[in-house]
Amino acid sequence: MRKRTIRPTLADVAKHARVSTATASRVIHKTGPVSPGLRKQVQNTITAIGYVPRSTAIPDSEATIAVLAAHLANPYFGEVIAGIQDEAASHGIGLMLFNLTDGSQNHQQILDRLEKRTLIGLIAMGAQPFPELLTWRDHAKLPLVLINHFVDKPGVYSIGIDIENAMSRVVQYLISLNHTRIGHIAGPSTWGEISQSRRRGIERAMAEHGLPFRPEWCSVISPGSQTDGGFDAMSNLLKLPSAERPTAVIAFNDMIAFGALHAIHANGLSVPQDISLIGVDDIFVSAHCKPPLTTIGQPKYQMGRLAVEIAHQACQGSEDLRNYTLLESPLIIRESAARYEPTAS
Repeated sequence: MRKRTIRPTLADVAKHARVSTATASRVIHKTGPVSPGLRKQVQNTITAIGYVPRSTAIPDSEATIAVLAAHLANPYFGEVIAGIQDEAASHGIGLMLFNLTDGSQNHQQILDRLEKRTLIGLIAMGAQPFPELLTWRDHAKLPLVLINHFVDKPGVYSIGIDIENAMSRVVQYLISLNHTRIGHIAGPSTWGEISQSRRRGIERAMAEHGLPFRPEWCSVISPGSQTDGGFDAMSNLLKLPSAERPTAVIAFNDMIAFGALHAIHANGLSVPQDISLIGVDDIFVSAHCKPPLTTIGQPKYQMGRLAVEIAHQACQGSEDLRNYTLLESPLIIRESAARYEPTAS
């Protein structure tokens, strides 16, 4: 029986040429500058090992990445999409943008449109990918890149921050400001792991410091809401007696924190004098609200560019991609959190 020939991959080219996969890809697909010496090194390796690019089956003029995003009114996703657009343009890749909702009709419409296009990959953010999308992806054998979500499957890649650790750091910061009653405005259960991990980080840090996290200090927004949900959730926390309600609140994200800020002001209180408030995401308006919002930063533009680069490399057959990439999430200290000074009884 004749022995089966194993086709060389992009990773093989990079390994034999002693360059990164990204550099090898730029030489092969002419998508970026490479020094003449490295270019010749890669080209010689291609000839030596007999590498044939898989992308030749898809003309550059037809290559498209589908972007599925929920909650498009949140500026967070606009900043990610800006990174996606710039990186896609650098590779000559087109984009399709879908507004991802919870409805089955929306899901079917997305799948129907995906069937009609020549795609090299998918990027999804703002919601866990719906089951039918994963099934369709498996059949189409396309790379899927998730932003701040995780699915443990071959061909599915995730980019995000360690949100549980980030929330723990926020709690430690608030404790350093003398806060012991720390509340949380949480996302609904339909948001899954991305909501649960935030609460775990808060509970873990408080337990490590011997502090309770009382159930009534966690107010959950309703599905489909953001700023309005933050207003309602904060209003519920403010119904607690002043001696029992949180002195600091961590919101699920900045948009929800804006609603919470409005509720605090509407109840005749102020931030941070009466209640400290912290968000997540560092969207561009967070530095310009009153007071400027302390928040956890996310490299949103970088996430978008990296998502396209991963999808592109996976389509070229790269085999050395990590399934999960964690990026930095600094605590950006502004004016919405301050030291808690108990009033004399």
